[in-house]
Amino acid sequence: MALNLLNGPRTRAALLKAVEERVKTDAEERRRFAAAAGRVQGATGEQALTQAVGNYLRDLSRLPEAGRSGPYLWLAETVAILAGGGRPGQPASLFRDPRAEAEALFRPRGAASA
Repeated sequence: MALNLLNGPRTRAALLKAVEERVKTDAEERRRFAAAAGRVQGATGEQALTQAVGNYLRDLSRLPEAGRSGPYLWLAETVAILAGGGRPGQPASLFRDPRAEAEALFRPRGAASA
């Protein structure tokens, strides 16, 4: 869902801004984003930033289970807000199980719920 928002012309700027804010305030996320940005090739400007954020989101999907709760929760809240389903400061209340919703963002389509 997050990658779809990144590809949508109406939501791209908001997602880029959300990732920028997250990366500014968290040293570990800044490290992850720097690694993702280092893999961008053949692009400059906004296109390079969009590719870096896409790499960063894909990297979040491959985090080991022990370290993914925080990033998944943040991403689920961000996606809910950008998709029109939440308000800043209270998005987690939209979900009965925020962790399950966050992990569902990366579950292949058609996969059964756990």
